[in-house]
Amino acid sequence: MRYTYFPPVLLLLLVGIVFGGVADVFRRTMPAGLAFRAAQAAPASGHAEPGGERRILYWYDPMYPDRRFDKPGKSPFMDMDLVPRYAEDGEGSGIRIDPVQTQNLAVRTEKVRRGRLVFTRDIPANVEFNAYRLARAQPRADGFVEKTYDLAIGDTVEAGQALVEITVPAWAADQSEYLLLRSQRAAPEIVRGVRERLRLSGMPEEMLKIVDNTGRVQTGVTVKAPLGGVITSLDVYPGMNVDKSMTLATIQGTNPVWVTADVPERDIHLVGGNRIRVAVPAYPDRAFFAESATLLPKADQATRTVPLRLTLSNADGLLKPGLTASIRLRGESEESLLIPTQSLIDLGDEQRVVVRAADGAFVPKRVQVLRGSRDTTAVLDGLEEGDEVVVSGLFLIDSEANLRGALDRMRANSGEDE
Repeated sequence: MRYTYFPPVLLLLLVGIVFGGVADVFRRTMPAGLAFRAAQAAPASGHAEPGGERRILYWYDPMYPDRRFDKPGKSPFMDMDLVPRYAEDGEGSGIRIDPVQTQNLAVRTEKVRRGRLVFTRDIPANVEFNAYRLARAQPRADGFVEKTYDLAIGDTVEAGQALVEITVPAWAADQSEYLLLRSQRAAPEIVRGVRERLRLSGMPEEMLKIVDNTGRVQTGVTVKAPLGGVITSLDVYPGMNVDKSMTLATIQGTNPVWVTADVPERDIHLVGGNRIRVAVPAYPDRAFFAESATLLPKADQATRTVPLRLTLSNADGLLKPGLTASIRLRGESEESLLIPTQSLIDLGDEQRVVVRAADGAFVPKRVQVLRGSRDTTAVLDGLEEGDEVVVSGLFLIDSEANLRGALDRMRANSGEDE
């Protein structure tokens, strides 16, 4: 034959409902070590009002004993009826639990302390080209290509390296005029004006110096890389005609580089003036540090993140644009009251903790949360330094609160006066 097990407390409640006199049955049959006891035990001799009725001070929800109501009804917080508080029960609030049982069920508390939260966040990132280090190589004059070099997209070039040689026929007549004026010892201001016109036509200064030193016309010009980096576009072939507005090659600098990341809006306070550490999986034994950090002015509404741009030195060329990386943000909060995150009871629109009062009772309190880090949370209001908050065993206290509410409701329904 199968037997169904009923907890002793449930049996006591069932007996009280059927036969009445719940409080008396509960008191006579309760074992001495039973964990659950009401926060304030009712006096043995009831202080009844004239006429035999107990005087009700107010109604309350056992889970929110600090909220008082002037009339009975449904609790606005829980799906249960409000419970009356009688004059002989006193004005105290909270739940008392047998000290032996709190120890057996590991009801643990910690004191509220004052300190700073330490934050550490690892955010995925990417290595990218530095858009400030971008250059285009142009001929500056109409002509045709005389010679190209063995270069292709993706090749690395140094600053000043030759890219292509171009002949500019129009420069022959201009240089001849300049040399004639010099040979005829024309007025210095006229000679300087013609020379400046040659420079503005696109003739490099080094070519003009050769003309001055040799006295010969120079029509061939070498287009060089304006900076060192990677060739990202190249459109030049031997013999082709070029004009002064044509881009022959685009070079993207690689020192320094950018590391970009999307920082969640809750973590942007961690982006400060300190050097941010960057880890690159391609080099697990090395750590890189940003020289500067810039939070871009517009947040992404879809992801609720703010773009972060870090500038890193890349003299050795290890950081290749396109590599994955991660950035580590570290910081501290302002000094505030700290509690274990485990002690928070999140009710959606508000947060509460259970505090052990000076008389040993457990009282719920509403708190205003600032932010959390790992297993610690900072609170703005609702607690004081030194308060003891319950960290574990909240289920036991919740059970006791529900039991107290059930007993009070049954006393009220039976009209019993202890």
